Amino acid sequence: METVIIVVVILLFLGAFMLIRTARAMRPLPPIEEIELVEVDVDGAAKRLADVIQLETISTERETFDLDPFRKLHTKLEEMYPLVHQKMKREIISDASLLFTWEGKQKDINPILFAAHQDVVPADPTTLDKWTYPPFSGEIAEGFIWGRGCIDIKSQMMATLESAELLLSQGFEPERTIYLAFGQDEEMGGQYGAAKIVEFLDGRGVHLAAMVDEGGAIMEGTIAGVDEPVALIGTAEKGHLSLKLRAEGTPGHSSMPGKDMAIGRLARALARLDANPQPVRLKALKDLIGNLGSAASFGMQFVFSNLWFFRPIIKMQAEANNNTNAMIRTSTALTIVNGGIKDNVLPANAEAIVNFRLLPGDSIAKVCDRVRRIIKDEKIEFEPVADGAWEASPVSSTDTKSYLILKHTVRKVFDGIAVAPYLVMGATDARYYAPISDAAYRFSPFQLTAEDLGRMHGIDERISVESYGKMIIFFHELMQAWGQADL
Repeated sequence: METVIIVVVILLFLGAFMLIRTARAMRPLPPIEEIELVEVDVDGAAKRLADVIQLETISTERETFDLDPFRKLHTKLEEMYPLVHQKMKREIISDASLLFTWEGKQKDINPILFAAHQDVVPADPTTLDKWTYPPFSGEIAEGFIWGRGCIDIKSQMMATLESAELLLSQGFEPERTIYLAFGQDEEMGGQYGAAKIVEFLDGRGVHLAAMVDEGGAIMEGTIAGVDEPVALIGTAEKGHLSLKLRAEGTPGHSSMPGKDMAIGRLARALARLDANPQPVRLKALKDLIGNLGSAASFGMQFVFSNLWFFRPIIKMQAEANNNTNAMIRTSTALTIVNGGIKDNVLPANAEAIVNFRLLPGDSIAKVCDRVRRIIKDEKIEFEPVADGAWEASPVSSTDTKSYLILKHTVRKVFDGIAVAPYLVMGATDARYYAPISDAAYRFSPFQLTAEDLGRMHGIDERISVESYGKMIIFFHELMQAWGQADL
């Protein structure tokens, strides 16, 4: 009987301890003061965005890169934003990347930078009949602006320009210098766009207090246990490693196969990589949920507040979802296999490409070491694909004034919603800015549903006119706040 009492007391103590931790996590969001936000000519802004959507600024390999649409875009921007071009210094970096400099009154404090990219991906010709409106029509209909670049990410470039033009018309003079940087080839890796802009700024001795680029957004219905919209600010992004694996074999006639065939050896290595994923780390997911407060369900906060107890359950459930699985580990994707020339010929070699997306904290060297241990075959050679490897970005702090101002601005413009740090799964231009910036944040101030995510690089890319207007208001507020604040 005494043992039973002791067990009950322990269980009650643990239950109370877990509930207390959950109650702390379920804290209500602090109130946000109501202010009068700037009025924006949303219809005019939507028309200007629609006009530039019509320009097919598609980035391709350097040998086939078509500069003409980019030059037409630059001419349009000059016509649309006369004050920006009169009062800021515009420089063309590399071939078509744009850098605008808005000189601040205090030259001795670090500047800030707003980034986006001009280029877009093409539309798959086989899907054109499935688009509601053609991908480069820039149609304004049904409350939306339609076309390639509405989400990724001409809207962000245009919204920053709209905001800057509006602030200049209002006579705003920033304390610190503000840069607007628009790369030409983010969709091809950014080597001639953002990388060259950073090289140019670094050569001038520029060091940024903070910068913001595309990345997270206001997500709705995409996080389990979170029913209301939440703003996810990317504080880091995953690295990239494409490994080419190669297996040698003895060529010959398929009627007399040996026991050491190239394709078989390679297949065994790939099967081992597929069956042995990289290790799990829950920090990014824990930080996200932990910052949502009462916006997340009680059950969600209960398990994440008591990770020491529920870790196996969280791991199992996170692994069951492709999105969350990618957030908790360096992912492994078998993407390309090549081997053989004829059905009756044993190939001399076989090759495959395996793509890894690296969590912050993992390195290219560390992943390669794990790959060697997993495949357990010294005869399998592997090496990074040319231009196919870069480390995960540093994690920008959420304790800085720049982040707190960014968070406050989001909540002010978007009705007090919850804001949380987020790990960006894909690559953005922001990774290039890490060496010259104290903080690199990734946030696109528009609302996305799970359906909208499928439109990115897909069919019927669009943004609502109302959402685009909110983007402009957001950048108008953030430019002022960052431009004047002591960061």
